[in-house]
Amino acid sequence: MRIALNGVALLSVAGGLSLFGCGGDSGAGATCGKVQPCGGDLVGNWTVVDNCESEARKAQFASLFATMAAASFCPDQMLRDTESFASGSFQFNADKTYSLSVVFSGNLVISLPDSCTSGLGCAGYAENIRAQIAAGIYQPNVTAISCSGASDCVCRQVLEIPQSETGTYSTSGNALTLLAATGDVSNFSYCIEGSMVHLMTVVAGTTIDSDLVATKQ
Repeated sequence: MRIALNGVALLSVAGGLSLFGCGGDSGAGATCGKVQPCGGDLVGNWTVVDNCESEARKAQFASLFATMAAASFCPDQMLRDTESFASGSFQFNADKTYSLSVVFSGNLVISLPDSCTSGLGCAGYAENIRAQIAAGIYQPNVTAISCSGASDCVCRQVLEIPQSETGTYSTSGNALTLLAATGDVSNFSYCIEGSMVHLMTVVAGTTIDSDLVATKQ
């Protein structure tokens, strides 16, 4: 499953945004990022309720953004915040097949100096980008932009990446391996906690780097 289980992976896909000059997590799952891998029975239908990532993962994206900004026409732009969300559902069947339909979305909140708006100001700059989005000539994963300020701007760009997939899966202890019909292989840790499942990436043995949380239907 080549899905982005966290905002950094999501926003990295759309990292080219910073070349154009231009979070928080959803609160449905109070245990997001706080549950260790424990395994369990995955069979069932699941609805996504939360998606969160570690501060280290957010810092990783901030570093990526700074590198890309330095190489862009607007090196003085700054990343103020990232926000990541997820919605959708997935199904694990008793015959070891799975399917998913998930939308990963996120916001980039960027400080943009007046020198980067080509003299358009905040409102004019946002209007210009919205026109590019409507014409299909902006970044394909960007669905909206809003900017505020008089000269220096704070802009929020909204990204959405829908993903659908089918394939087979296997489990071993706390580990989950997904083999997509396309041949892509993804590995996660997981934990069934009551009626919730956590699909996680884990570093250094116990540090939860990202967590996608869903409830059983």
